[in-house]
Amino acid sequence: MMGKKKLLEKLQEFFDADQQKKIKHTKEIKTILKKLKQKERKIQHKLELCDDTDKAIELQKELDIIYAQRMKGIKIVKEVR
Repeated sequence: MMGKKKLLEKLQEFFDADQQKKIKHTKEIKTILKKLKQKERKIQHKLELCDDTDKAIELQKELDIIYAQRMKGIKIVKEVR
């Protein structure tokens, strides 16, 4: 299973691709978006259970990054359609 960093890198590569490549890789991006959603849910669960303020701040930053990247990915997938 790919780590969060690798998934975000793959998503960034997609953002940089031209339109033809975007169409070709839409299916791959949807898979990455699903995996990021799973990671987002897992981090959200950790955040809900977290008692340490510093750790909670770190988890929230991770969540914000993943969420922002997912939203970019979803927007591009919709534009390709």
